[in-house]
Amino acid sequence: MPKAADERRMHRPRLEAAQKPPYDGAHGNGRLPSRHFKMNTPLKDRLLRHMKDGHYEPQSKSELARALNVDSRQRLDLRNLVDQLEEEGMLVRLQKGKYALKRERRDLVQGKIRILRSGKILFLPQKGDSAAAAMGWDLDSIPELELKPERLNTALDGDQVAMRVERKAAKGRRNDRRSGSSASDANWKARVEEVTKRARSRWLGVFRTGKNKFGRVLGDGSGSPAYIELTEAPAMEVLPGQLVSVEPVTYGGDKKSPRGKIVEVLGYADEPHVDMEAVIRKYDLPVEFPAEALQEADALPAEPSARELARREDWTDRTVITIDPASAKDFDDAISIRTTPEGWVLAVHIADVSHFVQPGGALDREARKRGNSTYLPDRVLPMLPPRLSDDLCSLRPGVVRLTKACEMKFNKKGKMLHARFADAYIRSSARLTYQEAFAMMNGRDKAGIPALVKEAWKLASILRRNRYAKGALDLDFPEVRAVMDKDGRVTDIVTEEYDESHQLIEECMLAANEAVALTLKNRNRPTIYRVHEEPDAAKLFEFGQLCRLYGHPVHDIGQRQYLNELMQSIKGSPDEQLLKLALLKSLMRARYDTEPLGHYGLATPNYCHFTSPIRRYADLVVHRSLDPLLANPPKGAKGPGSVAALEEAAEHISETERVSASAEKDANRMKLFEWLEGQCFADHPEVHDALITDTRHFGILLEIPRLQIKGLVKPDKLPGGRWVYEAFANRWKNDQGFVLCAGLRVPVIPVKVDREQQWADFAIVPRENQESPGKKIVKRKNGRHRPRK
Repeated sequence: MPKAADERRMHRPRLEAAQKPPYDGAHGNGRLPSRHFKMNTPLKDRLLRHMKDGHYEPQSKSELARALNVDSRQRLDLRNLVDQLEEEGMLVRLQKGKYALKRERRDLVQGKIRILRSGKILFLPQKGDSAAAAMGWDLDSIPELELKPERLNTALDGDQVAMRVERKAAKGRRNDRRSGSSASDANWKARVEEVTKRARSRWLGVFRTGKNKFGRVLGDGSGSPAYIELTEAPAMEVLPGQLVSVEPVTYGGDKKSPRGKIVEVLGYADEPHVDMEAVIRKYDLPVEFPAEALQEADALPAEPSARELARREDWTDRTVITIDPASAKDFDDAISIRTTPEGWVLAVHIADVSHFVQPGGALDREARKRGNSTYLPDRVLPMLPPRLSDDLCSLRPGVVRLTKACEMKFNKKGKMLHARFADAYIRSSARLTYQEAFAMMNGRDKAGIPALVKEAWKLASILRRNRYAKGALDLDFPEVRAVMDKDGRVTDIVTEEYDESHQLIEECMLAANEAVALTLKNRNRPTIYRVHEEPDAAKLFEFGQLCRLYGHPVHDIGQRQYLNELMQSIKGSPDEQLLKLALLKSLMRARYDTEPLGHYGLATPNYCHFTSPIRRYADLVVHRSLDPLLANPPKGAKGPGSVAALEEAAEHISETERVSASAEKDANRMKLFEWLEGQCFADHPEVHDALITDTRHFGILLEIPRLQIKGLVKPDKLPGGRWVYEAFANRWKNDQGFVLCAGLRVPVIPVKVDREQQWADFAIVPRENQESPGKKIVKRKNGRHRPRK
């Protein structure tokens, strides 16, 4: 299983609705579907004639009542009629509660809303939007717009919206000064005109009592509103401070709060597994598989038929191995290698999921809906039912399994000379963990499986060196993982090093992915490619400024050569991980597309995902695209579908991947802050190496690169004398002549943790034999002060 920066596990799913069918959000941003009433037909006709008038301007319900001269007895009927017509899709609710007839809005730009943890709000327009093109908005140079909260019109994170976008009036050069924001909102202004589809059918938040007799729920302000009024008493017992799931009733607007009703009580956040259940509901991740998909999986034969094996290549007499994490159950890739006079022949075997999952079937529909598996700290939400992911498709040792084989010939310099593809079957010779493979690579055994591992590393190390020589970015760094007990409570945090055993598998998988992509492109086969476009120049500039701040010389990093030279100079420095993370944030997000647009991070013009079909739908599509090009193509293969269907699938699985990645990051941070909270009360808390990022009058802002978290040191947690803040120098200084300023590294321990807000306060602890943290200020002969190195 490839573990490159682009090959990390990615995913997504959706939770089945609890008791009532979920609202799909297709009817805009006002009221949810209401009861149907037998309406006065003359009133409906009058309303529609009024709204179809060429001079009609959007009006509120009260304004409509006055315009139609409706008396007080009919006003309730009119309100219900407007709600019903909105539900039926004939009317659309605009800003300030005004209504208009639903029509093709050619003047509105379609896209999605993103609300980041920092509070930043972005509008991401739909690819190729005609309205954006008509107004001269270049989506390539300005891929997003930043919005103010008051322009959201009840939209939440992930919602699909129709935006009214206008060019700002020219104001000389003032708008051009904002070079740090990729010009995203420098020349354009936008507001949400209509929410066309809601991203979530449920809200998540903390129950609180309040003036409202039924209480209120406090959400995160991103995927759920920050404040939700309850419309009725919950059917189950709920206590203040417990996490609850809320079914929306109205989305608010017109200075009114969103309203909803509690449909599920999860419990307190510190109770076993509640935090992960909250993540599942927050991101609408799926848990249960539909009965139809499970029945289809259960009906699959336990062993392949003799007829099926006869048409495939037999690899059972060759040594084939898997290398995966110790906790893995879905082994979807295996390798075999042999030497030749010219160099090597590397075979990459991938589980043949396409043999079991037929296009259009129940399993295929559910896999496409999920898009990928999601990996939370205490569980996996698989793309395929366990019958396939952990059994029939898993390349377990000693069991015959069906594969797609990619056999590649390399010369001694690591150049690929030829690639061929075939349906095959294998019997894995060994299931190795990364730790076992690493031991073999560094051991003395020169026969059997250790010899295969050593030979594979010889080739992989050459491929890796060649890849970086072409300009690929080295963004690998150690990952932190939570160790938990049976109740899901964190007992420790461990760092997993990205050693040569990981790199070995990574290079083998990257080679196979690239070979498949090149073949499909050359043969004009429709498929889904993995693309990573060039970064925005303004964001690279900001990254370069950050590197200068930490003392690294920066040239024109818009050119790949200089960017690579910069990253090589950073390697091994105390700032390496921090700056690698900063570069990652500066790059475009990798996504799926039907066009081979290249992969910037890997420095290759042709790339796709082929090697993980158990956990990624994109790989399954690629397998179907490859079928006609196999040495032994299966009969009756249906292919991946039309280009239009592939474009839709590419957009969908790009979104499910983003949601899964956000859910995984959120879940991992929850466990990290749970552990930090425990450290606050430990007798000997772990000391962390922190980097000061800024100083303010209220304390010192810092970041811990290993844990990828930020925090604060308040003035009363500064040791070593009396400290004062010097605003003119942006630093803290004590009476012993020591200063603390941005760029310094200090040892810290956690003293207070807010798990809900994911924030921590720290205390600086002097290192052994250190009289005070920070830099010592000494006087020069001219009377000026300088820090002692």
